[in-house]
Amino acid sequence: MALTVSDIQTRARERYNAEGDTFFSDQMLRALIFSAQDELAKEGWVIENTYQTDSTADTRTLTYPENTLAIKEVRYDYDKLWKLPLRRDPKTSTSDPTGTPRAYAVWDDNIILYPTPDTTGDVIQIRTYSYPQDICSNTDPIQVPQEYRDDLIDYVLAHMAIKDQNIPLYNTYIAQWRLTVLKAKEQRKRRLRADRPARVKDEYFGSDVPVSLDEVYFYGFTV
Repeated sequence: MALTVSDIQTRARERYNAEGDTFFSDQMLRALIFSAQDELAKEGWVIENTYQTDSTADTRTLTYPENTLAIKEVRYDYDKLWKLPLRRDPKTSTSDPTGTPRAYAVWDDNIILYPTPDTTGDVIQIRTYSYPQDICSNTDPIQVPQEYRDDLIDYVLAHMAIKDQNIPLYNTYIAQWRLTVLKAKEQRKRRLRADRPARVKDEYFGSDVPVSLDEVYFYGFTV
């Protein structure tokens, strides 16, 4: 069963021996849980979502899905699209190539498909790293992976302690929280390179990053 905001509130109050203590309101704890999830999302990109929409012929710009932090990948008719720089946009003042998109670029929270779709109704799938949704009630689900549930409790306990003017206890829990954020940052690096092939560093070229599509041919032009 999915963990809810109420679960985190209950466990935090139990650990702090504050069951039934109105000094720590539900509203306060909801705000703390949101802040903890927000920090993990921004530092570690731990919230992943998949969105789906349909193509519209002659429309090549898609607005970012709500709460998108970054785009992981875009698929058109279930084929993965290459991410290209804006300078490779095939549209000019005199031409706008249409067809099945094979690539995309991002700008101003929009996804630009290359070339412009010529079909209505093809499936477009967008995988994102997301900010958390606002917490409106105690029954809302926890949005970060459940591996972070005890870490959320540490964050809540730290701020319960500081409100209680218990500085030593605050320092204990906030130190644990900072280690969690550091771990999330390291996992973000591994997450971002997960789709890349491994490569031993080349002593001549001085790079351990595999050649990307940005260095080869696309649409008949050198990228």
